Amino acid sequence: MKSLAVLLIFSALGGVNSVLVGYAGRLLSMLSIFSFAVPQLLSGLHVFWLVLVALLVRTRGSATAAGTLKGLIEMSLSSHLGVFSFAVSLTEGAIVDFVFAFLKKNRTFSVYIAGGLSSASNLLIVQLFFLPPLPISVYVLAYFAAFLSGLLFGGYLTTKVLKVVPANL
Repeated sequence: MKSLAVLLIFSALGGVNSVLVGYAGRLLSMLSIFSFAVPQLLSGLHVFWLVLVALLVRTRGSATAAGTLKGLIEMSLSSHLGVFSFAVSLTEGAIVDFVFAFLKKNRTFSVYIAGGLSSASNLLIVQLFFLPPLPISVYVLAYFAAFLSGLLFGGYLTTKVLKVVPANL
């Protein structure tokens, strides 16, 4: 029961946070020459919540469940991606669970990789449904920025927060 409460609370916080981060990213894109790549520097803030849930709730698939709920909340709060915010969050959560299925959760390296790959995965949906064809260098820059953001916020920040959050939460 406690695990379900943790999953629900952090998913809700992540959903609300992601709406704000999404609009902040749009604002950054209007202020930059690299309008597609710069907002990806914030994308790790979307996956922070999913990685945190995966590490606090030891049940397999917890990040996917959190991503599902997070996406539904984002969608209901008028995310800038609309209904696609559900697909983005679901994909991000599934990637976290996928990485943790193959790498041990208790290793810092695994947390960083899960954050980086999950953060970069949001571009798959955005690229499929929103972007016109762009030079490959723009895509490489955007994926790299998203991966670095995931390393920082989904990996580093999560490991630091876990040192503060009680283990028996």
